[in-house]
Amino acid sequence: MTTPDQQEHSFQTLFRRQADRVDVPGDFAPVAIAKRRRDRRNRAALGAAAAVAVIAVAVPAVWSSRSGTSPVPALTASTTSVPSPSSSVPTTPASTAATTPAGTDSPNPSATGSAPPASPVANRSNTYALDDTIRVGDTVIGLEKGTVVENLTVLANGGLVLQSHLGTGGAQSEIEILSPEFRTLKAIGVSGTYAVSPDGTRVLAKSGAADTLVVYAADGSVIGQRRDPREVASIVGDVAYLNGDASLGSLEWNVETGATRELPAHVVAVSGDRTRAALQWFVPTDAMDEVCWAVVDLTKPSFPRTVEKCGAGENPSMFMPTAFSSKGTYLVGSHYIDGGDWFIAGVVKVSDGEVVLGGKGDKVVSGWSWHLDDDESTLLISRNTSDPVSPAASNTLQRCSLSMQCTAVQPEVDLADRGGVTDPRYVVPR
Repeated sequence: MTTPDQQEHSFQTLFRRQADRVDVPGDFAPVAIAKRRRDRRNRAALGAAAAVAVIAVAVPAVWSSRSGTSPVPALTASTTSVPSPSSSVPTTPASTAATTPAGTDSPNPSATGSAPPASPVANRSNTYALDDTIRVGDTVIGLEKGTVVENLTVLANGGLVLQSHLGTGGAQSEIEILSPEFRTLKAIGVSGTYAVSPDGTRVLAKSGAADTLVVYAADGSVIGQRRDPREVASIVGDVAYLNGDASLGSLEWNVETGATRELPAHVVAVSGDRTRAALQWFVPTDAMDEVCWAVVDLTKPSFPRTVEKCGAGENPSMFMPTAFSSKGTYLVGSHYIDGGDWFIAGVVKVSDGEVVLGGKGDKVVSGWSWHLDDDESTLLISRNTSDPVSPAASNTLQRCSLSMQCTAVQPEVDLADRGGVTDPRYVVPR
C-alpha cells in the first residue's frame, strides 16, 4: 500500500525531473495544477501503487510509453553555421557518423579513423540545443537522428551533461557526460536525475535503474558513490545533498571524507556558500495541487526557516525552487504549469520570498527551460511564444531582463509537428 509520504515523494521526483528541462543548475520542479494534469492523475489513481511506481522512475510527459534501452546519441563529424535570428528556420545536418552501441561509452575518436572537427568551447551563454543538434556559437553538432534533448548542462571543461531520448521506438531517457569534443565519456543510465555543482566540476547523478547515487568529475571519472533511497538534490564542491521525504529526511554527504549530516526533509537546492537550503513539498490534498517552499539556515543546528510560503492554483506563492542564483540573492524555479505544456519562469528573493518574476499578470514569462545569468539580472529562456499561450504552437530562444524586456536570440520555430506532445525544440543549458 502506498503511503501519503511515498506518493508525495513520487510526485515530487516526477516534477523535479520535468524541472530539469528548466534549470539553472536544476531540472525546475513545477507542479501540475492544470485540470488536464489533475485529470491524468485522477485516472492514474485507479491503478494506485502500480502507477505511482512508474511515475517515480519515468520521464515526465512520456512516462506512460517509454520502455526499452536508449542508444547513446552519436555525434556527426560535420558542422554547419547557425542562421541569424532573422533567417529562416535552422535545418538539422544529416548524420554522417556511426552510432555508438547502446549502453556503452563512445570509442576514442581516433579509433574510427577521423577526429571530430575543432569546436568552440561551450559555455552557458553560447550553447543550446535545437531538435537533434547542439549549437555552440556558430557550430552545429549533430546528434543521432531523431534524438530529443530533454536538458543539458555545461561543465567547467567545456563538456556537457546531456539527458535525451530517441523520439521513435519507445526509447527511455539516457544521461551522458560528454567531453569538450562532444564524445560520450560516461553513459550514466536511464530515467535518472542529476545535478551539477555551481563551478561545473562535479556531477551528482542517480540512474532510474539503480539505488546508488554517484558523484562524477567533469571527465566522467567516479569520485564517490553511495547506496541510498534518497534522490538527487544538489552538489556544491565535494558536498552532495540528497533529497529525502518526511519519513527519511534529507542528507548532507561529504564525498571527500564520507561524513554525513541529517538535514530537514525535502531539500531541493543549496546556496553556493552552503549556508542556506531551499525546501519544497506538497500539501496532501485530493488534487495534489498545493505546494509549500521554504528557506532554511544551514549554519544553525535547528535549521530555522527564514522564509516559508504555500500556495495553490495561480497563486504566485505556489513556487517550486530548484536553484540559488550565482550570488545567492534569488531562488530560481517554476510557478504553475498548463497541463505539462509550458511553465511559468519564477524568480523570488531569498531574503523574504518576494516574487520578482512569475506568478500572473504582467510578470509572466512562459516556456520550458531557462537559466538566470551570472549577472542575476537577465535570463535565457526557451520561450513559448504562442498567442494564446495554450495550446503551445511556437517556440523561440529569448534573453529577458527581470523587468520583462525581451530580445529574440534565435528565430521562432513551429511546434505543429510535435505529434501531439508539446515538447520544445529549443533547450537552454542549466
